[in-house]
Amino acid sequence: MTLRAGWKAAERKIEPSITLEQAKTILKEAGFIEHIANPEHAIFKRAGTQATLKGEKCYLEVTLAKTETGLFLQARYDTFVLFDTGDLEKFADDLSAKFKA
Repeated sequence: MTLRAGWKAAERKIEPSITLEQAKTILKEAGFIEHIANPEHAIFKRAGTQATLKGEKCYLEVTLAKTETGLFLQARYDTFVLFDTGDLEKFADDLSAKFKA
């Protein structure tokens, strides 16, 4: 567990990947709401709780962007996080696996 003074992001390059539209559908099915949509990228948010010791219960934001060879994913807590429990990295790994072609 690491003391974190702010927001931490987990980034993944997913090559090869499913299409951006397919990835959007998976995020919506996982309880995320599309916050910003453009032809080349999208930002999704998921509600959570402010006070928790488990990262998967925090507010989350996921950004997806098209690249020449697949997708770029960035996941971050959408709230202040004091401790890094490793949950965000695991979440990014699990989500990336769902987006692989």
